[in-house]
Amino acid sequence: MGRSNWGRWLIILAVTLGSIWYLIPTYYSFFILPKSQRNDEKALQARLPRWAPSAKHRLNLGLDLQGGIHMVMRVDTQTALQKRVERRGLQILNFLKDQKIEGVTYTTNPEKLELTLKAPDPATLDKVEKELKGFDDFTRVGRAQDSITYQLRDTQVSRFREDAVDQAMLVIRRRIDKWGVAEVDVRKMGTDSIQISLPGRQDPEQAKELIGTTAQLEFRMVDEKSNHFSQLVAKHPPPADSGIKLVRPNAYEQLEGKDRDQLLAYARQDLPANQDVLLQCVTAQAQKGSCDSYLAYLVDKAVPLTGESLAGADASRSPTSNDFEVNLSFDTQGGVEFGKLTGDNVGRYMAIVLDDNVNSAPRINERIPNGRARITMGRSLGKSDEQAYQEAKNLELVLRAGALPAPVTTGEIRQVGASLGDELVRKGSLAAIVGLALVVAFMAVYYRKSGVIADVALILNGLLILAGLALFNATLTLPGIAGFVLTLGIAVDANVLINERVREELAAGKSARAAVDQGYDRAFWTIFDAHVTTLIAGLILLSTGTGPVRGFATSLIIGLVASLFTSIVVTRAITTYFVHGRGARVSV
Repeated sequence: MGRSNWGRWLIILAVTLGSIWYLIPTYYSFFILPKSQRNDEKALQARLPRWAPSAKHRLNLGLDLQGGIHMVMRVDTQTALQKRVERRGLQILNFLKDQKIEGVTYTTNPEKLELTLKAPDPATLDKVEKELKGFDDFTRVGRAQDSITYQLRDTQVSRFREDAVDQAMLVIRRRIDKWGVAEVDVRKMGTDSIQISLPGRQDPEQAKELIGTTAQLEFRMVDEKSNHFSQLVAKHPPPADSGIKLVRPNAYEQLEGKDRDQLLAYARQDLPANQDVLLQCVTAQAQKGSCDSYLAYLVDKAVPLTGESLAGADASRSPTSNDFEVNLSFDTQGGVEFGKLTGDNVGRYMAIVLDDNVNSAPRINERIPNGRARITMGRSLGKSDEQAYQEAKNLELVLRAGALPAPVTTGEIRQVGASLGDELVRKGSLAAIVGLALVVAFMAVYYRKSGVIADVALILNGLLILAGLALFNATLTLPGIAGFVLTLGIAVDANVLINERVREELAAGKSARAAVDQGYDRAFWTIFDAHVTTLIAGLILLSTGTGPVRGFATSLIIGLVASLFTSIVVTRAITTYFVHGRGARVSV
């Protein structure tokens, strides 16, 4: 056998064995674990052999196939806007007092989102109007003898409505990730609603209670002078396979580990009564729901300030340092408390915590009066401007979520029965098996040996699709099964085209060797063009579609790549082996 054929066979062998290897977690998930633990990644990882891939690389079933909970949450953006106008009025009043303008009061019109400022005399009112020219979130709509009325700009209303839904989605996703639901689907629906799918969950009331719980933002002081972690490591060394280690990424010692529960349980050993340990998710890339490792912070158990006092947060680029920053503002009482907190702890680090997760721990450089603060994000090594800005924007949403500007209510909640999912799996699987069997039989009867070779490639094609879905931790839905069956048909079509080309060459009087070589060469570009055009359509569906459409597109794209490989590489290698013999060389 020539070198080119040996190389082709090695590639086929490596791809086949790799596909089988990547399907091991999927096999254990569906055939070894009890059905109740199918979505439990930790239980699956515990059962997998050490040489198997991670439990993350498995094929998941969508809501339509395994059942679960479907919810629609509505964000009350109108109430949020009304509260925003009220808070803005208080901020403006404090600003005017700082400018030595006294005697001003305000009232609001919640329905029109209007703010009316009243002054004791026209001269004071003139000063008010002059000072507020820099406030671009309001526009003046009228002035009377002793009052001036402002209305929230339409651009601010639109931006706030969008941000309110985004931050609600952030809180909901964080809560669901903490619950441990696999392949959760959280996406925006319309302008003020959020659609949530929880595969494998069967208790709607529990889901409603989890998602509807108020998010809690806290500011806690980090105990950077303590040597608790180093003493803990010396007294109770972490297990060798835990990956827990003592690190100093900042100016104080911390613990780092990859398993959240294991790290938290270890770090909280021998903990003083007045302290607690909280974790921060560390990611190498901005990827939702994924943590490469966790950092442990030793913080004071006392909570001196919560998000109830936070009035706003905005991400922007610093005009001086060119770094990204998040500017915070508190209400009157919160400003006093924040000023005292920062004044008493200059030089220390303050952890910003949402739902017991540390999002940031900036250093307090000086006392911060007037309820205004700035968190400088810094420039992480190797991160682009877009990634750095996204980090600042995410922190902005986290802080705003803690301020609770928008109430979230349950608009719809229903349970998708597991029995329906099982029935769909059976019917979908039966359709795929019957269709595959009929195609295999037709190819074997009509094309004989060439048909049998095509059947081998077709079976390998199905294996590659399943392995590809498992590799990317994809979710298989009913439309995904349709995409799977469709790509098998495309693979068969490619083999039919090749076989007919070979027949034409044989009919023209060419030898078997020449007919095979020229048949594959002439059919290549036709097959390649057809696959690429379909692949472009699949990529468009994947980028613009949602839910079941994305499931169909994912199966289609992986299937097209597998079809190209099996029809061009696999069948040619097998056919060349039988036609050319062991000593032949074939050029591609």
